[in-house]
Amino acid sequence: MRKPYLFIAFLLTANLCNAQLHEVGVFIGGSNYVGDLGSPTFVNPNAPAFGFIYKFNKNPRLAYRATLTKMELHENAHQSKQHILEKFTDLDKTLTEFTAGVEYNFFEYNLDTQGPEGTPYFVFELAAFKYSTKPNDKEKTGIALPFGIGYKAKLFGKLAYAIETRVRYTMTDDLDDSEYILENNELGFSNSDTKYHNSETNDWYFFTGVSLVYTFGRPPCCSKTSY
Repeated sequence: MRKPYLFIAFLLTANLCNAQLHEVGVFIGGSNYVGDLGSPTFVNPNAPAFGFIYKFNKNPRLAYRATLTKMELHENAHQSKQHILEKFTDLDKTLTEFTAGVEYNFFEYNLDTQGPEGTPYFVFELAAFKYSTKPNDKEKTGIALPFGIGYKAKLFGKLAYAIETRVRYTMTDDLDDSEYILENNELGFSNSDTKYHNSETNDWYFFTGVSLVYTFGRPPCCSKTSY
């Protein structure tokens, strides 16, 4: 009668051993916006971005993750190829983003093994972000459906790095303040003759950068080659 209980206890212990490796770190890179003005190139970093990342490795193929990112969004309205925008203001604002999601590895990834270790991966997340709009710098919040792709590898010891690109499709269309124009150095709402705001498309923003993480948390029950 004791064997089934011992077997269940073994499975629970094995699951705990496979679920205790954590990663914390920082990342730095560049961000860019794509919307109603400026360059239509998706991955085109032109402003700084940095943040913090936490990962919980459920197993060698799957990790839960959360990030906090602060990034700049810059775009020159006069360089837009779609419209003549002499009266419109440039995009120049700060965006703060929090995400939670999962990271799926192409190959098994175990930082507890000896020797080199690395894999490409996909990222699937949900993002909430905060930004301000003109002309009164009113703070607003929004959500985005983000995904990304990257490559991560063991650096040395308990340190690892990753190179990553994240794509954000937002549920808003006013990151670029496209409903406002600059007249006599004062901001105001654009009218139907001067408006370049396209209500049929939402704004995007992107992050491309490098992260450095420290790994910890392997419990005593785990062997040197499993977590």
